[in-house]
Amino acid sequence: MANSKLENMSIDRDKFRCPICLEEVRDPKDLPCFHTFCKSCIQTYISSTAACTGDQSVKTIECPVCRKSITAPKNGISSEEWASSLPQNKLIVSMSLDNTQSENRNCMFCLRNSKTVEAKHLCKNCFETICEDCKFIHSYVPSLQSHKIISLTDLENLKTDIEIDEPCPIHKGKYLEVYCQDHDQLCCSICFATKHRTCRKVESIEDIAAELNPPCPQMTQTVLTDALKNLEDIQEEYRNKVQKLNTRKQEICACTETKVEEIIALVNKAHGQWMKQFEQKHSDTVGNIEIASDEVKRYAMTVQEAKTLLEKVLEQGSQKQIFVTRYKVRHQILEHVDRLRNLKIWDVVDDYNQSDTNFLNQVCKDEKFENVRLLESPSSTMEVVEKFASSLQNNKILQRRAIMAQKDWMKIKLKKVSESNLSTRVYFGLFVDDTKILLSIEEPRSLQVYDVTDSTARCVYTYPCSSAPYGLCNSGGSMDKVYVSFGTHVEHYQIDINGTVAFRKIETIQLEREMSAISRGSSVIFARSSTERMICDTNFSVKHKAPCEKTGNRPFLSVSFHSDQQAFTCNGENLVIVDENNKEVLNQSSNARGLAFDLQDNVLVCLQTNKLRQIKHGGGESRDIDLSGIKTAYNVVLHPTGEKLMVLDLNKTFCVYNVE
Repeated sequence: MANSKLENMSIDRDKFRCPICLEEVRDPKDLPCFHTFCKSCIQTYISSTAACTGDQSVKTIECPVCRKSITAPKNGISSEEWASSLPQNKLIVSMSLDNTQSENRNCMFCLRNSKTVEAKHLCKNCFETICEDCKFIHSYVPSLQSHKIISLTDLENLKTDIEIDEPCPIHKGKYLEVYCQDHDQLCCSICFATKHRTCRKVESIEDIAAELNPPCPQMTQTVLTDALKNLEDIQEEYRNKVQKLNTRKQEICACTETKVEEIIALVNKAHGQWMKQFEQKHSDTVGNIEIASDEVKRYAMTVQEAKTLLEKVLEQGSQKQIFVTRYKVRHQILEHVDRLRNLKIWDVVDDYNQSDTNFLNQVCKDEKFENVRLLESPSSTMEVVEKFASSLQNNKILQRRAIMAQKDWMKIKLKKVSESNLSTRVYFGLFVDDTKILLSIEEPRSLQVYDVTDSTARCVYTYPCSSAPYGLCNSGGSMDKVYVSFGTHVEHYQIDINGTVAFRKIETIQLEREMSAISRGSSVIFARSSTERMICDTNFSVKHKAPCEKTGNRPFLSVSFHSDQQAFTCNGENLVIVDENNKEVLNQSSNARGLAFDLQDNVLVCLQTNKLRQIKHGGGESRDIDLSGIKTAYNVVLHPTGEKLMVLDLNKTFCVYNVE
């Protein structure tokens, strides 16, 4: 609809205007809701509605004024046919007649017979302009004799006493004749016969109009004038609201533009700082990787030189020279490996992580972007180096372990070879040699080395500690380097066991979280506290954690020799095994305390009895192994080669067994 015309036009209240084009109505057509439009306007509206719905058959439209749903006379009707079928508003036509208009000068009856005859009269019932002959026809046709005919020259009579037979909006060809007061409804004869025969107050329109003076008193010019005045006041209020909102919009937009410029400046500043920090982190990360790569290159040169020298000596040297050369290059490589072990460069950044990209929220909250996180992963470099170094060692741990792994571990037997009574309860122990074990003594605070060569083990060295030691694990491929957990920090020791025992502290590592039990996997370190379990890199930096309540006096855990599968006890003495992806493999209720994986990933579990429970890898099968000399098994430790096994008794005893 023409909204701009509605706002700007000066309404001529003496003319009837089409609500669509806002011009004087031409060929007025009524919808069933009694709103009147130009025929051409309502036809165009029907067409546009059909085009909008995509349905060219046009089944319904909405009145452009009141939005009442109007149903088409039939399906498939064209917009032109529908508009033509709408009833003409003869009342408006009659009140708009002007005998000066050319279209009112011709007889409409003759015009339909293709004759042009000047009209002299108007039939108010037919609502057609007619000539003298057609007036005469009205006088002798019975159905036309009652029609009121006036002269077109009589302007006063033309515009007063208008009498139009109002068509029934429901029944085509019928006119409104009676008024039902019970339903406040105008009816034709069919409406009356079908719906209002039983109504008590039904009278002809002529009779009830004659009785009321004025007719329909609630509908007066004053009432309508007042209503229009109120509506104009409302529209003026709306116009004022729009003007106010437009002004406020301009103010808010100007203010917002200023704030946006401030935000852009803040975002640019935060972005600049973030880029500078990220560039520095990236530079340091790449630099560290290049340093690690350079160290590997140098180590490769040592190995290559040893290979070249050994090849030449094997070709030309004597047996004595071959032996000496092998000794020299072996120690040269092992010394190089020793130096590599002490370098803190092997946990390299594997990826970057930007978990939160809601930069706007970050800028509003902290006025800076969240830094990119560095995702470190333990490098396999030292694992490869340690494996090669182990193959050069006299004890040949890996070779011995491979031989022991060929046994059917679900059929092994344990033969006691050594035992000792202790002065206090001990929860953690570790093999540091074929004949030496290291015990963590909480009271008095110390680390004690026991020689288990004989049937009665004896303490050969005591290393006093400033705080109580807890969990123990080897730090690499060699048995003489160990990590000792003190809860808040970890001490890294080199233990010399050739001749006189001696401890050398390599480093102290401060812990992010409390750790009591520790165990090293192939590339990561696992740890336990009283309330949670953790996965750490080789610097004990926590990468993942999960709640895990301890069972018994101390938390225990163990890691497989072959993978990063781990076993632990928690939640009311449950035994739990998870794989390297932290997916649960086994969860069963048992009176479990300390535990260890054997060389075939079966789990050995202490049940606080004189037996050791062995659970087959994957579950489903288990057996109990008798423990000679043990009453209350509380923790079990397997030698790295799998050749020996130690069990700590809650009754201040430990026993060492050969695996047969």
